[in-house]
Amino acid sequence: MATLQDDGRIALAMAMAAQPVHLAWGRGLPAWDAVAEPEPSNATALVDEVGRRLATFVGYVEPNPAGEIELPSGSKYAVVAGPTRWLYVRVVFNFEDADGETIRELGITFGAAPVGGLPAGQRYFTPAQIAQPGRLYTLERVPAFTRNGAVRQTFEYVLPF
Repeated sequence: MATLQDDGRIALAMAMAAQPVHLAWGRGLPAWDAVAEPEPSNATALVDEVGRRLATFVGYVEPNPAGEIELPSGSKYAVVAGPTRWLYVRVVFNFEDADGETIRELGITFGAAPVGGLPAGQRYFTPAQIAQPGRLYTLERVPAFTRNGAVRQTFEYVLPF
């Protein structure tokens, strides 16, 4: 059996970075509030998507104990010119995005495409505005929270390849 090399992982990261990257969020199921249900590994979409936003920044990072990007695990990364086998994705939602919605699930997608005829520069899309949903790379179920239109929600991910 062949072993995937770091150079191959870099090639994968480069291929993914060249595609549109979105963070989708959804309502999920209210039953998850009482009993946490683990994320499946074969999902192709969120259970109940509310909308998605095009990534604000996609770049390369590498582990660095002095890095500015810190994950919940305590791992730290620094942005580099790249390419590397780690992609950093930052998504900053606007104040009005999904205001008042209950959010229980998040997913990063690659390769999504909106329907035609939308305003130039539009970065937030409802499910009806997506022609091709792309491929779901990550799925995360989170404790339910209500989107507050006074908060500019930011999410950061480091994706390993």
